[in-house]
Amino acid sequence: MKKFATENGFTLIELMITLVVVVILVSIAAPSFATMIRENRAATQANNLLSSIQVARSEAINRGVRVSMRRISNTNSVWEDGWRIFTDWNGDGVFDGDLNEKDCSIESQDCLLMEQQPLGNNISLRTGGNYAVGVMFLPSGEVRRAGGAIGNDTFTLCIPDVIERRIIVGPGGRARVEQGVNLCP
Repeated sequence: MKKFATENGFTLIELMITLVVVVILVSIAAPSFATMIRENRAATQANNLLSSIQVARSEAINRGVRVSMRRISNTNSVWEDGWRIFTDWNGDGVFDGDLNEKDCSIESQDCLLMEQQPLGNNISLRTGGNYAVGVMFLPSGEVRRAGGAIGNDTFTLCIPDVIERRIIVGPGGRARVEQGVNLCP
Protein backbone atom coordinates (compact mmCIF):
# COMPACT_ATOMS: atom_id res chain seq x y z
CA MET A 1 0.00 0.00 0.00
CA LYS A 2 1.34 3.39 -0.99
CA LYS A 3 1.22 6.29 1.47
CA PHE A 4 0.69 9.79 0.17
CA ALA A 5 2.98 12.52 1.39
CA THR A 6 1.24 15.24 3.36
CA GLU A 7 1.61 18.72 1.98
CA ASN A 8 3.54 21.10 4.20
CA GLY A 9 2.98 24.82 3.97
CA PHE A 10 1.18 27.85 5.31
CA THR A 11 -2.37 28.85 4.77
CA LEU A 12 -3.14 32.35 3.63
CA ILE A 13 -4.65 33.19 7.03
CA GLU A 14 -1.52 32.03 8.90
CA LEU A 15 0.66 34.15 6.62
CA MET A 16 -1.53 37.26 7.13
CA ILE A 17 -1.49 36.87 10.93
CA THR A 18 2.30 36.55 10.88
CA LEU A 19 2.65 39.68 8.75
CA VAL A 20 0.38 41.66 11.08
CA VAL A 21 2.47 40.64 14.10
CA VAL A 22 5.71 41.61 12.31
CA VAL A 23 4.30 45.01 11.32
CA ILE A 24 3.22 45.70 14.92
CA LEU A 25 6.66 44.77 16.29
CA VAL A 26 8.48 46.89 13.71
CA SER A 27 6.26 49.90 14.40
CA ILE A 28 7.03 49.61 18.12
CA ALA A 29 10.81 49.21 17.60
CA ALA A 30 11.34 51.83 14.85
CA PRO A 31 11.36 54.98 17.07
CA SER A 32 13.82 53.37 19.49
CA PHE A 33 16.02 52.34 16.61
CA ALA A 34 16.05 55.89 15.20
CA THR A 35 17.06 57.26 18.62
CA MET A 36 19.84 54.69 18.86
CA ILE A 37 21.14 55.72 15.43
CA ARG A 38 21.20 59.42 16.43
CA GLU A 39 22.96 58.59 19.73
CA ASN A 40 25.59 56.53 17.91
CA ARG A 41 26.07 59.31 15.37
CA ALA A 42 26.69 61.83 18.17
CA ALA A 43 29.14 59.50 19.91
CA THR A 44 30.97 58.85 16.65
CA GLN A 45 31.34 62.54 15.81
CA ALA A 46 32.47 63.39 19.36
CA ASN A 47 35.10 60.65 19.20
CA ASN A 48 36.14 61.91 15.75
CA LEU A 49 36.82 65.38 17.17
CA LEU A 50 38.59 63.88 20.18
CA SER A 51 40.89 61.86 17.90
CA SER A 52 41.65 64.98 15.83
CA ILE A 53 42.66 66.85 18.99
CA GLN A 54 44.81 63.91 20.06
CA VAL A 55 46.46 63.76 16.62
CA ALA A 56 47.27 67.48 16.74
CA ARG A 57 48.77 67.21 20.22
CA SER A 58 50.71 64.07 19.35
CA GLU A 59 52.11 65.60 16.16
CA ALA A 60 53.24 68.70 18.06
CA ILE A 61 55.10 66.55 20.59
CA ASN A 62 56.60 64.18 18.00
CA ARG A 63 57.65 66.86 15.51
CA GLY A 64 58.84 69.37 18.11
CA VAL A 65 56.92 72.19 16.43
CA ARG A 66 53.65 74.02 17.04
CA VAL A 67 50.66 72.30 15.47
CA SER A 68 47.40 74.17 14.95
CA MET A 69 43.88 72.93 14.50
CA ARG A 70 41.77 75.59 12.83
CA ARG A 71 38.15 75.62 11.70
CA ILE A 72 37.58 75.89 7.95
CA SER A 73 34.49 78.09 8.21
CA ASN A 74 34.85 81.86 8.34
CA THR A 75 31.84 82.05 10.67
CA ASN A 76 32.94 82.61 14.26
CA SER A 77 32.87 79.51 16.49
CA VAL A 78 31.38 77.26 13.78
CA TRP A 79 33.37 74.03 13.59
CA GLU A 80 30.86 71.68 11.92
CA ASP A 81 32.09 72.79 8.48
CA GLY A 82 35.34 70.95 9.15
CA TRP A 83 38.86 71.77 10.33
CA ARG A 84 42.50 71.51 9.34
CA ILE A 85 45.44 70.30 11.37
CA PHE A 86 48.79 71.66 10.24
CA THR A 87 52.31 72.42 11.40
CA ASP A 88 52.45 76.08 12.36
CA TRP A 89 56.08 77.18 12.24
CA ASN A 90 55.46 80.87 12.89
CA GLY A 91 52.76 80.22 15.50
CA ASP A 92 50.20 82.58 14.01
CA GLY A 93 47.44 79.95 13.78
CA VAL A 94 47.05 80.50 10.03
CA PHE A 95 47.96 77.91 7.42
CA ASP A 96 50.61 79.55 5.22
CA GLY A 97 51.59 76.49 3.20
CA ASP A 98 50.43 74.75 0.05
CA LEU A 99 47.39 72.48 0.53
CA ASN A 100 48.74 70.12 -2.15
CA GLU A 101 52.22 69.80 -0.65
CA LYS A 102 52.56 66.44 1.12
CA ASP A 103 56.23 66.68 2.13
CA CYS A 104 56.24 67.71 5.78
CA SER A 105 60.00 67.41 6.19
CA ILE A 106 60.68 70.98 5.02
CA GLU A 107 61.33 73.13 8.08
CA SER A 108 59.73 76.55 8.45
CA GLN A 109 57.03 75.66 5.93
CA ASP A 110 53.50 74.91 7.19
CA CYS A 111 52.35 71.46 6.21
CA LEU A 112 48.80 70.10 6.16
CA LEU A 113 48.62 67.01 8.36
CA MET A 114 44.89 66.32 8.25
CA GLU A 115 41.67 67.85 6.99
CA GLN A 116 38.24 67.00 8.38
CA GLN A 117 35.34 67.29 5.99
CA PRO A 118 32.00 68.85 7.09
CA LEU A 119 30.20 66.79 9.72
CA GLY A 120 26.86 66.64 7.93
CA ASN A 121 23.31 67.88 8.25
CA ASN A 122 21.80 68.80 11.60
CA ILE A 123 25.10 68.63 13.51
CA SER A 124 26.35 71.68 15.33
CA LEU A 125 29.81 71.95 16.89
CA ARG A 126 30.53 75.08 18.92
CA THR A 127 33.15 76.21 21.43
CA GLY A 128 32.95 78.19 24.63
CA GLY A 129 34.92 81.04 23.07
CA ASN A 130 38.61 80.34 23.60
CA TYR A 131 38.76 78.16 20.49
CA ALA A 132 36.44 80.28 18.37
CA VAL A 133 39.02 80.32 15.56
CA GLY A 134 41.42 77.54 16.42
CA VAL A 135 43.58 75.78 18.94
CA MET A 136 47.37 75.40 18.96
CA PHE A 137 49.53 72.75 20.60
CA LEU A 138 53.08 73.50 21.69
CA PRO A 139 55.90 70.92 21.40
CA SER A 140 55.38 70.27 25.12
CA GLY A 141 51.76 69.23 24.44
CA GLU A 142 50.31 72.28 26.16
CA VAL A 143 47.41 74.02 24.50
CA ARG A 144 47.06 77.66 23.46
CA ARG A 145 44.14 79.42 21.90
CA ALA A 146 44.53 81.43 18.71
CA GLY A 147 46.60 84.45 19.64
CA GLY A 148 48.88 82.50 21.96
CA ALA A 149 47.20 82.83 25.37
CA ILE A 150 46.75 79.77 27.54
CA GLY A 151 43.24 78.55 27.11
CA ASN A 152 41.24 75.52 27.95
CA ASP A 153 37.80 75.25 26.43
CA THR A 154 34.90 72.94 25.70
CA PHE A 155 33.50 71.92 22.33
CA THR A 156 29.78 71.17 22.40
CA LEU A 157 28.42 68.80 19.78
CA CYS A 158 24.66 68.70 19.19
CA ILE A 159 22.37 66.58 17.06
CA PRO A 160 18.62 67.29 17.37
CA ASP A 161 16.81 65.22 20.03
CA VAL A 162 20.06 63.81 21.43
CA ILE A 163 21.81 64.70 24.68
CA GLU A 164 24.77 66.98 23.89
CA ARG A 165 28.34 65.71 23.92
CA ARG A 166 31.14 67.82 25.36
CA ILE A 167 34.75 67.52 24.33
CA ILE A 168 36.75 69.17 27.08
CA VAL A 169 40.35 70.26 26.48
CA GLY A 170 42.41 71.09 29.56
CA PRO A 171 45.36 73.53 29.68
CA GLY A 172 47.79 70.61 29.47
CA GLY A 173 46.28 69.67 26.10
CA ARG A 174 44.57 66.49 27.24
CA ALA A 175 41.03 66.05 25.98
CA ARG A 176 38.10 63.92 27.01
CA VAL A 177 34.49 63.34 25.95
CA GLU A 178 31.61 63.46 28.35
CA GLN A 179 27.87 63.36 27.91
CA GLY A 180 26.17 66.62 28.77
CA VAL A 181 22.88 67.10 30.57
CA ASN A 182 20.94 69.11 28.00
CA LEU A 183 18.86 67.72 25.16
CA CYS A 184 19.83 69.34 21.87
CA PRO A 185 17.07 71.35 20.20
